Amino acid sequence: MAEDRQGGDPRGTLPDFSSQEPAGLPDYSAPETPVGEPSPRSRRRALVVMLSVIGSTLVLIAVGALVLSQTVFRSALEADDPAETTAGERTATGQEEYIPDEDDPDLAPPPPIFTQAPTTACTIPDSAPAASADPGTVRGGDLQYTIPSTWTAPWDSTSMPYMDEIGAQARNVEGNWYSAVSLGRVVFPEDEGGYPGLEPAAVAIFQCYATTAGVIGAFGENPEVTDYRSEAITVDGAPAWIVQATYHFEDSEMYSTTSASVVTSIVVETPDGASALASDVAADHEDHVAELQEMIDSLEVVG
Repeated sequence: MAEDRQGGDPRGTLPDFSSQEPAGLPDYSAPETPVGEPSPRSRRRALVVMLSVIGSTLVLIAVGALVLSQTVFRSALEADDPAETTAGERTATGQEEYIPDEDDPDLAPPPPIFTQAPTTACTIPDSAPAASADPGTVRGGDLQYTIPSTWTAPWDSTSMPYMDEIGAQARNVEGNWYSAVSLGRVVFPEDEGGYPGLEPAAVAIFQCYATTAGVIGAFGENPEVTDYRSEAITVDGAPAWIVQATYHFEDSEMYSTTSASVVTSIVVETPDGASALASDVAADHEDHVAELQEMIDSLEVVG
């Protein structure tokens, strides 16, 4: 087998590369060709692409801004009502000093009419007896009220400022302290100008009653005054004016069951001149206060 392979068979010989020139290798001795320098055509093409991108971006930004202006921003502006969202209101909580409302009766001091010193002379007229009353009623002047069943103490009120023809009834609170409700004809002397009218008469009787009927001895010189009112009302269809307030005793331990009194005056225009109610009842006794209102509600104009 070895002899046959050496026997000149051309298929068994290797090609002779010794006489061939190498092909395809670069000639490094030739001058180098510059690279990185774009042609004018390439520059124009790049410029067009760049301008297209910038233009598209600007269009997208403009569209986005338009959408926001018509939706989010517009809704925010419409909701921002200057009348409801002022800078002061937004920053007031916890930062500005609180100023009480002077018109709020729970915060403001009582009006000058609720003073300890009366603004009139508190003249006591000559006493005249009251007319006879219907059974179960008290009469004074041209007014009468129905007596509650618990008010069993007849009350001697013959000396009251600006009132005569007086009738009254009372209910014991404790010891020598009573709730009392008086009626009488209104009398203002001519040297004080005569009858001043509904409101001034009611104010004068209120102030004088609080300072001359033994009430001030319990109230003290500077009592707290609450629940005050001074306003027009009607009594049995007749024009009237009520002045009312709660006076709190400075010495709260003077009595064991009450430390305040509701003082009331009502002046009513009656056919024969004005008549009035003047009273004070224990403010801490709800039944006394309720019965006072019952008596006011039962007031009748009689002649």
